[in-house]
Amino acid sequence: MTDFSAPEQPRVGRMAAEQRGRFSLLIAAGVVAVMAFLSWFLAGAPGTNGIDDAAITRAYAENIANGHGFVYNIGGERVEGATSLLWTLILAVPYLLGGNPEIPILSVAALLTVAAIWCGLRIAGRTAGGASSLDGRRAELLSALALCGLPSFFIWSVWSMMEIALWTALILLLLDRLSWLAEASAPLPRRDLPLLLAATALPLTRPEGIAVAAGLGLLAIALRPAVWRPAGLAVLAAAAAFALLALGRLAYFGFPFPNTYYAKVSADRLQNMYDGAKYFISFLTGQPFAEVLVPAWLLLAVVSLWGMLRRPAPGQRTAVLAAAAVFGILFSYVMLGGDHFALWRFYQPVMPVFALPLVLGGLALWRVLQPVPGPVAAGLGLAALLVWISVNAVSYRQERFRVVREFALSARGEAFGTYMNSFSPRPSLGVTAAGGIALTYEGELRDLMGLNWVEMAHANPIKTGFRNHASFDADTFWKHPPDLLPQFHKSGCQRATWTEAAQGAASGVKQLFAQPQFQARYTPVLLEMRGGRCTNAFAANHWLAQAADSRIIAAGWEKVILSGNR
Repeated sequence: MTDFSAPEQPRVGRMAAEQRGRFSLLIAAGVVAVMAFLSWFLAGAPGTNGIDDAAITRAYAENIANGHGFVYNIGGERVEGATSLLWTLILAVPYLLGGNPEIPILSVAALLTVAAIWCGLRIAGRTAGGASSLDGRRAELLSALALCGLPSFFIWSVWSMMEIALWTALILLLLDRLSWLAEASAPLPRRDLPLLLAATALPLTRPEGIAVAAGLGLLAIALRPAVWRPAGLAVLAAAAAFALLALGRLAYFGFPFPNTYYAKVSADRLQNMYDGAKYFISFLTGQPFAEVLVPAWLLLAVVSLWGMLRRPAPGQRTAVLAAAAVFGILFSYVMLGGDHFALWRFYQPVMPVFALPLVLGGLALWRVLQPVPGPVAAGLGLAALLVWISVNAVSYRQERFRVVREFALSARGEAFGTYMNSFSPRPSLGVTAAGGIALTYEGELRDLMGLNWVEMAHANPIKTGFRNHASFDADTFWKHPPDLLPQFHKSGCQRATWTEAAQGAASGVKQLFAQPQFQARYTPVLLEMRGGRCTNAFAANHWLAQAADSRIIAAGWEKVILSGNR
């Protein structure tokens, strides 16, 4: 294969490249500043506390910072209920420093998002022929404008407090450095420190990071064998990090993967693929323009590969690497079964480069329209940009209720945990929303979804029911019955009429409500709170006898309608 690479830049050229790099960084920072606000505003100002799953990671980080170890309950079992080890350790730093951790966490997420977008702009410029070329600079600018039509990326990366910002930044850094090596002129460096950093950190961020780092590294070597040394070192670094982490997990937790893997991923691979295919199809049909962009990425990869064989040109290797990253992310989560969150959380890492085929197509169209008067061509481009932004914004706005629900769930958990601290004795709580409440409640929590409970996560390897919440096992519940099952995860309280969609054949927690054993040992109650608010709950009879608190109002099973048994 012809080794086509850009000529070595003289000193003046390198200085100009550095200036362009700083300018691209400023553009990335500006995009994040604008879109972070707009994504938050369009979602209905959901809060600054992050989502409930992020609160789980924060709870682990706080326990680590306070010297309790990697545990969900202080003094409880070692369990890795946070998927991202590296993100958990990063979040421990604000808790070590003291004060309100939310501002530092959001600041780190914003900075990582800037880094991810900056790498994405560099990749766009390189794909279009190099940042030093006019097309390259135009590609960077158009890519930045295209990101203004992807608010879902910013709500997930900046505001959710999940590891999305770190995960995306590392993937884009890896892709940026590999594409630079693939396009750079000789002599190539023997090692690339940013590349090694990204490759090492990816498996520490998520288990599938090893597939991303190794897959893209080996592809870079296949596209340009001359990069075998720096790219090969990156692959070895990723493999070593993955192996050492697995050994460390075995020594500390007793399992090679996070507990979330065992709680969420079914041993039934066909079921995973079926659920993952539904997830991918929902993305194709729900994310605006995805049905155009995904085939466009395939076309870009094919055209670039064909061009490398017939007529090599700058940017072709970068295009192939970027396409591999996009399809690798998309189909990895087909195999793993997808997710239940709004706005396709797992697919957000591809968003900084997702519109690249449209950008390249726009540049090609611009060249075709050269005979057209400048104002007319500019007007057509502006109209296309407005359509892109407005269609995406409307779709995002329609999802705001699902977005707000995730933030509100965490806030309700924090408030309810503080409220329950005032009871004596403090009950053990069986919860289905295990994040926000873990930040405030000082008693024992039992995660009925299994994310933070080893025995529950491993009870049923075959998961059936609601995606990522299908690990509940009734037999495990009855081995360790909690004192109280509160329903603070519901936005309202049922006073006059209490209805539960429960039946004995159900796969989740609601199957309990129809069991005679549960009805004999638990009493439906209302927990009265300030401001006339209340929370429905099921209280163990032995705890009710001990608590004797006027805020607990026994409702009786005759007040509960089990609609699933009708």
